[in-house]
Amino acid sequence: MDAPASSEKLTSHAEHIQTLLSKIEVLVNDDNADEAQPFLDTLNTELKQWCESSEGPSTEQLELIQLRINTILVKANSAKNESSKAIIKHKKSGKAIKAYKAI
Repeated sequence: MDAPASSEKLTSHAEHIQTLLSKIEVLVNDDNADEAQPFLDTLNTELKQWCESSEGPSTEQLELIQLRINTILVKANSAKNESSKAIIKHKKSGKAIKAYKAI
């Protein structure tokens, strides 16, 4: 009888982590990565609890989670770089306009 409960708990951890990753991914895709921090905190706690439980994740499960996190990070860093480029371009434009008006 304990095996189904353990299996359900394992599935529950995995499903909850996938749900959290999906929410984080949506926020990153919608350029709202700043709002992901509470989900990241919960993800960290959930992963820690799962790893410390007697029915912890397999190596394959952890590798898949890590792959998904890395994919999300690549998207977030790309968006951050594009945002930084836009800010720099805007600042340069502002300086050029100021210089032009000063003439």
